[in-house]
Amino acid sequence: MPDLRPMDATLDGYAWLPRMIDKSRAARAGTLGDAVHPCPVDRRCLALLGIDVETFGAVVARAAGDAEVLAGLRAAGIVSAEAAWFDAPAWEDALQEMVWRSDGETISDRAARNVMILHAGDAVTVTWSRYSSGERGPDLHLHREHTDAFYVLSGALRFALGPEGERVVRAPAGTFVSAPPGVAHSFMNDEAGDATWLNVHTPDAGFAAFLRGARDGRAMPLDSFDVPAETGGDGGRPAAEVVVVAPGADDGLSYDGPDLHVVADRFRVDVVVRGAAAPVSYCRI
Repeated sequence: MPDLRPMDATLDGYAWLPRMIDKSRAARAGTLGDAVHPCPVDRRCLALLGIDVETFGAVVARAAGDAEVLAGLRAAGIVSAEAAWFDAPAWEDALQEMVWRSDGETISDRAARNVMILHAGDAVTVTWSRYSSGERGPDLHLHREHTDAFYVLSGALRFALGPEGERVVRAPAGTFVSAPPGVAHSFMNDEAGDATWLNVHTPDAGFAAFLRGARDGRAMPLDSFDVPAETGGDGGRPAAEVVVVAPGADDGLSYDGPDLHVVADRFRVDVVVRGAAAPVSYCRI
């Protein structure tokens, strides 16, 4: 492990910067050892500064000391120390409680799509998915006993909502869509790039078991019914009952519903469900 300055060390008011400088120098010298650069805290710091890791490394490599590093970063256009401030030790602690895509349980891993279970429990199951252009989810369907919600991480999804899919919603990154029980919905990626999103089923209602069964070649029951084929011609409740929340001006989002609370920013997505043992916090950096 290289000799790194403390997590709470600052440089002219910039949080985490001294430690990240040390890590960048160690990485260049090949002495990083078990340390990681860029780690999630580094990535948060870089995102707040408004600079990428390659530019940061080049500035550090050219500089003889901290003062020259700071001058070089300012010349590269980083924001003020106040604008880039965050509680680095608290963020490091919070990371220990978060779920990570890298630790997810793979359900499908194909060129056109990926699906991973990030968290599975009776009260809530959360998955991460990626669809390439043209990939479709299930046809118009509804759930009778649970809510099916989506938080779009990147790209965009197109939803068809209501008994005949009459309400069409384009949901770009940062958008939250929640289909309550009894409302028909379907979705696809009809845009040029990949779309990634979190899918939240609350309660689980057999969703995790259904995904694992599909992966392993076993049919498992699920609270899901094709519209109108499996609903006796009943198209379900009105499309207007689907909640669509666009991101705020700062790309953040907060939704507080009867069965689900979601708070998101550029760095994490927190899902709080009544009856769950703890929030599910997804680290997106």
